[in-house]
Amino acid sequence: MDMGEKRGARWGAIVGPAALLAGLLGAVAANGALRAMVVAAVHTMDPRAVAIVLPVQLVAILLCTAAQQALKVGIPFRASLIARLVRDAAHNLLIFPPGLGEAVGARIVVLLGGRGRAAVALRALDLSAEVIGELPYMGLAFWVLWRGWHGGRLPGVGAVGWGVLAVAIAAYASWRMWLASGHHRAWVQTRTGRRVRAEIHLMRREMLRQRAGLPLAIGLHCVAWGLSGVQVWLAAQVFGLHLSLFGALAIESAATSARVILFFVPGGLVMQEAGAVLAGAVMGIAAPQALALSLVLRLRDVVFGGALVLWPALEYRARRRD
Repeated sequence: MDMGEKRGARWGAIVGPAALLAGLLGAVAANGALRAMVVAAVHTMDPRAVAIVLPVQLVAILLCTAAQQALKVGIPFRASLIARLVRDAAHNLLIFPPGLGEAVGARIVVLLGGRGRAAVALRALDLSAEVIGELPYMGLAFWVLWRGWHGGRLPGVGAVGWGVLAVAIAAYASWRMWLASGHHRAWVQTRTGRRVRAEIHLMRREMLRQRAGLPLAIGLHCVAWGLSGVQVWLAAQVFGLHLSLFGALAIESAATSARVILFFVPGGLVMQEAGAVLAGAVMGIAAPQALALSLVLRLRDVVFGGALVLWPALEYRARRRD
């Protein structure tokens, strides 16, 4: 692959998601009812709601750091905490292209003394542990939305669900067709293809070494996800909403599940908010108030996103050391 092709691939990874996000935001801006809902949600916001969730989020981050350590990250807990903070900040703020946060997370581990291949394997396993830990909450979200649709409170959810399923099936079918195509077989025989295959073999060996801690990492991530529901419940109390802890967990689960499943949407923008609004409708929460709860989580991420400034500082320190 020459420089022009590499440059085109980089731009392609940004332009496609950017166009998708622009289309989603444009659809919201063009709809008067949605604009009014956003305005009402902003007026519902209370800075105290953001402040009250920050300590709980810090506990969740500490649990996620412990999950990293269970995967034999190879650096002390303090350094691992810094790596987690920067990774989360990059994941939430550097939304182009999707997945950039994981690459930044691996880089920070290396800058803090970890080995390169071990850092990449760590991010792959840790991401897997996060997704598996989220599965019970995804199940809760699907059950709540299905109940709302079956009860007639969410008439459009069925069509949306079938649409998401169709997109997932089409993407999987396209991937399988590419694997079976001559283009894939030809690429595998290239110098780059052989190097990638060799690297994948070495990466599998590294992941086998680290995966002994995977069950513990999954459990820790599962508890950390649950704390996000606690944060929604606390924010709801500040807003004066009559929302149970179960209802708060359902709203957060729907919001996060939408973001995880539709990972190709940069930052899960609009998707997270749509999940919160739909689940909120089932729980008897008005759309502007459910949207405000999602915005609390967004502002929480912005506050912790300040850790992103540590990335250039660590890069500078590494260059000085070299």
